[in-house]
Amino acid sequence: MNILVIGAGPAGLMFASQIKKLNPQWHIRIIEKNNQEESVGWGVVLPGRAPHHPANPLSYLLDHETLDAQYLETFKLTHHNDSAMKSTGVTLCGAERKSMIKALRELCQSLDINIEYEQPVLEEAQLAADQYDLVVVSNGISHTTHFYREALKPKVDFGKNRYMWYGTPQLFNEMNLIFKAHSSGVFVAHSYKYSSKMSTFVVECSEQTYQKSGLDDMTPEQAEQFIAGVFSQELDAQPVIAQAGLKWRQFMTLSHEKAYDGNVVLLGDALQSGHFSIGHGTTMAVVGAQLLVKSVHEHSQNVEVALQDFNQRVMPVMKLFSQHAEISRLWFESAEDNMHLTTPEIAQAFAQRRASLPALPEALEAALKYALKR
Repeated sequence: MNILVIGAGPAGLMFASQIKKLNPQWHIRIIEKNNQEESVGWGVVLPGRAPHHPANPLSYLLDHETLDAQYLETFKLTHHNDSAMKSTGVTLCGAERKSMIKALRELCQSLDINIEYEQPVLEEAQLAADQYDLVVVSNGISHTTHFYREALKPKVDFGKNRYMWYGTPQLFNEMNLIFKAHSSGVFVAHSYKYSSKMSTFVVECSEQTYQKSGLDDMTPEQAEQFIAGVFSQELDAQPVIAQAGLKWRQFMTLSHEKAYDGNVVLLGDALQSGHFSIGHGTTMAVVGAQLLVKSVHEHSQNVEVALQDFNQRVMPVMKLFSQHAEISRLWFESAEDNMHLTTPEIAQAFAQRRASLPALPEALEAALKYALKR
């Protein structure tokens, strides 16, 4: 089989490496629009402890210990300078996104999968001319500006809050959620360590707070200093660092009713994105990739049947993921309405925000059990 994977992020890399292991004779080509050194973001949250959890991409790396991942089992919520602590109930893994992607790319290359960098997105005519049996679009939310067929045009919605993905040398040993009242409004930080030296520090606020604080007129350096000042107590006077090219923005939710059209299939954020507050983005990429591996491997003689099978299995999980993420996003967009609550009360409200939905981890576990069953 001749397969093209568009995008060398977690979803595409996981699919390419795992399908190649099952079918060493297949030809797989990966193209990536960025150069080899470009990788967006700081740390990501993964499930479980490598190498034991099948939804943690580090579990597929022989040298996963070299990534300096950090394991977290405690959740800490801070409000009114008071904190509430509880167990997360599961082991969570904080890992540097750049190191993880680099290791997954090296895994693909070790399997003789070629990755071509700084490649433009191919037109539909070029895809047909190269006679690919399967085209996997896994280039994240960027494909909103370049989808391949009308049937795969995404639905796009934007949240009301502004957010920024910072890194900081301050180490947060728990999964932290920090509510901070400021003269310009309420700021919320989501933080956790992802290495022995760095933590992720995602900050969000309402559009009104964003404008009133003057963040819209600040340089990146001025914004860093301002946010470090807002959270100076929690940061212990450590700085926050913005990655070049990242800006304060509204969260974009991208979704589809169908995962494929013809021989083109969507994977990862190109299929469905979800608010960072539930921490399942990379997990969904891995689960989707493993489901696609299963379908393509078992129906390799008929791509249409393979993608029908994948669509039938992945879309219910994606829709549940979307529901969980949407409820969580809306809860944070109304955070200012909860500032009068006591710390235990706001912690309870946070814990119960998705209680009306079926448990997402159970759905993911069931999908993985099916996908990995041989």
